Amino acid sequence: MRLLFMACLLVLLPYVLLATEPAKNTLPSSAIDMSLPIHRQKKRHPELSDPVLGDQAQIVEWAWSPQYAKRFGLPMQSDGLKDGGLWLIGVKVIRIQDGGYQRYACRIIGLIDNKIPMLTPPGDRFIRHPTESWIGGLPKKIPYSPATGEQNEYVAAQAAWYKQPKKKLGKVRPETGSGTPYISFYRFYSNDLAYFELDGSCGAFRDSTDSLNEIRFPTRIDGRNDEDKQAAAVYEPSAVHFDIPDSLMNRIYPYIREAEDWTSCLMRRSGQTGRTLTLRATKSKRFGNTCDSTVESQAH
Repeated sequence: MRLLFMACLLVLLPYVLLATEPAKNTLPSSAIDMSLPIHRQKKRHPELSDPVLGDQAQIVEWAWSPQYAKRFGLPMQSDGLKDGGLWLIGVKVIRIQDGGYQRYACRIIGLIDNKIPMLTPPGDRFIRHPTESWIGGLPKKIPYSPATGEQNEYVAAQAAWYKQPKKKLGKVRPETGSGTPYISFYRFYSNDLAYFELDGSCGAFRDSTDSLNEIRFPTRIDGRNDEDKQAAAVYEPSAVHFDIPDSLMNRIYPYIREAEDWTSCLMRRSGQTGRTLTLRATKSKRFGNTCDSTVESQAH
């Protein structure tokens, strides 16, 4: 019996010793045959790391008010929003499919006092139909623009104002301004706060060194109760407006600038040869022939 036990121990001893060795030695690298086809396949996602977003699906920067910090348990931001109607604001950069090409989009999201007397989308929940972003690639008669379509009475806007105002025809004018249609609006995110997401324009943002960026919401309807017939309702004195803190813009603006440059490049690659690169991209010459149209080469 003892002899049988010793014989079994001798048989199992190599396996016992193998189990006590570090795992890294159990499969030497020489055991991997790198000549197999699976190790020689090309990467299926050559742009897995996005030129603007890196390995992230989106980049967003936030600013909030002291009242928001207290309610939701966040640290105070000395350079964030002040207490008031706007509790939270974020600027988000994403890459989307728009018709026959891809581009970057800059969206504005936030929480706002739902009792502010501004014009908002109808109902408690508004969601823009998702096919609108694909309208450029679908059969159609007239392109639909939400800024001039059903949203024209309540569309919000973003603007950038010179910190040292320049005058035109005796009036102080904004550096840029653009309508920002609603992507979604939830009137009761909480009892007193509404959630909004706006389809902002990357090109309407400006460097906070020289400009003050803001969002605006109309309180009147153009053509019915105008204060100023020369200005859109969202730019009239009665409009509700909030500054986008410089601290937020300082963090997100480098990505916005890259998004503009790469959007011009992607559109040229998609065959829109009339689309010129941004001045920054042209001067830097960093794209090389990356932005050349691929449509003709694919046709051949």
